[in-house]
Amino acid sequence: MQNWPAALRLQFELLLAQFMAGTGAAWIGIAALECLGSPAVGGTRRLGGRLEILAGQPLSRAFVWMQGPEPELWLDPRDKGYRDLFDLFARTRLGLAGRPTGADWNVDHVFPKAAGALDGLSHVRAMAIGAPGNQALGRTMEKAMKQRADLAPGRKRIRHATWMTIGKAAGYDGWESLPEGDAPPNAPAVAMLFTHLGRMGIHPPAGALEQGLTAHTMGRIR
Repeated sequence: MQNWPAALRLQFELLLAQFMAGTGAAWIGIAALECLGSPAVGGTRRLGGRLEILAGQPLSRAFVWMQGPEPELWLDPRDKGYRDLFDLFARTRLGLAGRPTGADWNVDHVFPKAAGALDGLSHVRAMAIGAPGNQALGRTMEKAMKQRADLAPGRKRIRHATWMTIGKAAGYDGWESLPEGDAPPNAPAVAMLFTHLGRMGIHPPAGALEQGLTAHTMGRIR
């Protein structure tokens, strides 16, 4: 991540700051624009931010959320053109030429798009994510989330980031197997996750308690 363009690092730092604030500020999925307060552009209320149009795109497909000076990209999880939308976002909002060829990162949804679509989310936050970690999580945690959503779709109106979300965005690539229902089998993977984050200077405020809760959540999150 240290070799990424500064604008992409800022995307991660924004998500991390929202998450570490402990106020529920790190939103990553919504069931409708109304969750933000009002569907009218400029009339939203989430944390005092505002909704803006992405370069002429319909709000149903994509929008930009401005939380202070840094933009967030939000996309319909069913839209197959999400990489092109990110390129548009990078050019018009991040001051980049687009998605660099051969870059060591993927464009992806912070909340998995398959589970999000099954759960009826209208928009999911998207950003650049380290390729190895993104793909490893897709084969394990996000696969399990889709399987759970297939069996019994959830209907949460708002999705918030978790420690797994932060690990994904931070490039943790130690996901090796599907999570199990009980906490103990998941504990080694969670310990590795928190070790990776610790090397980056990211530490859970409640320490071991949060590790235990994360291990428990891994087997049930959907």
